[in-house]
Amino acid sequence: MLTFLTNVIPQLELASRLTLSVDINALAKACEGTIAVTPEGVVVTVPVEALADRELILLHLAKARLAHLLGKSDKDQVTSADLIAATKKSAGTVAGRLSELCGESLAERKGKGEYRVTTLGMRVFQEQVLPKIKLGT
Repeated sequence: MLTFLTNVIPQLELASRLTLSVDINALAKACEGTIAVTPEGVVVTVPVEALADRELILLHLAKARLAHLLGKSDKDQVTSADLIAATKKSAGTVAGRLSELCGESLAERKGKGEYRVTTLGMRVFQEQVLPKIKLGT
């Protein structure tokens, strides 16, 4: 039994170090003052005009994931049409940026014209996009 435990515990410890996850509590704290939960859903409460197109799309994908995690939405996916409306960017721009985000494993296509942010995408959103949004306020 001791041999088993001495072999398994280091492997579990290593696996836990290599596992990528997003701490929802830390994310919620990081979002304070920029993203808010309303009865209608999750909204951005600060200007986002300074964000690059891909950052803006990542913001809206992350917002959908947050809404789902907080029980404000049944799904964590966003249609490309909704992204076009939310970002006020052209269909070609949104399609191009979504392709880039998917190529970098920051987003994934879940169905015809539906996308969702990945765990890596949520991490990048938290570490790179949120600080940029907060600097703009």
